[in-house]
Amino acid sequence: MLVEQLMLKHVVTIAETDSVKAFIKLMIDHKIGGAPVVNDDHQLVGYISDGDVLRKIVPKQKTIYDLYSLIEAIHVEMSQDKLKDLLDLPVNVVMKKRNVQTVRGEQDIDAVLRILSRHHIKQIPVVDDERHVIGLVSRSQMIRHIGGQLIHQ
Repeated sequence: MLVEQLMLKHVVTIAETDSVKAFIKLMIDHKIGGAPVVNDDHQLVGYISDGDVLRKIVPKQKTIYDLYSLIEAIHVEMSQDKLKDLLDLPVNVVMKKRNVQTVRGEQDIDAVLRILSRHHIKQIPVVDDERHVIGLVSRSQMIRHIGGQLIHQ
C-alpha cells in the first residue's frame, strides 16, 4: 500500500511566524497534538508538538507526572510575565527544525513503519517535490490499518 492511500489529506498546518498561543488555540480547536510548520511559500520548515511546548514551559530538572504537577510547576517556576512571553514567542523558536522526518506519497507504507519505530514520533508529514505538505500519516492510522488487516484475515 502506498502512503498516499493511507494519509490524511486535510492537514492542519501553522505558519512559522505564528505565536505559540496561536498554536495552542489550533491544538484545542482541531483536537490535535502537533502540526507541520510552514513558511510563507507553504513549504515544510519544521514540526511543533504539545511536547515541544511542555518542554519550554517546564524546567529541565523538574519531573512532571500529571497535569496537577504541571500546573504546580508552572505556578511555582513561571511568573505571569514569563508565561506571557512564551505564548508570544513565534512557533519557529519552539518547533523542531532539524531531522524532521517526512515521506512521499508514492512511497510504500513500510517506509512510514520504519520511521515511526526508529524515531519514536507520532506523525509524519507527507511532502511533494517542493516540500509542500500534502498529507500526514500518524502512528494511530498505521496501527488501525495493520490491526484491520490482522483481524480480517
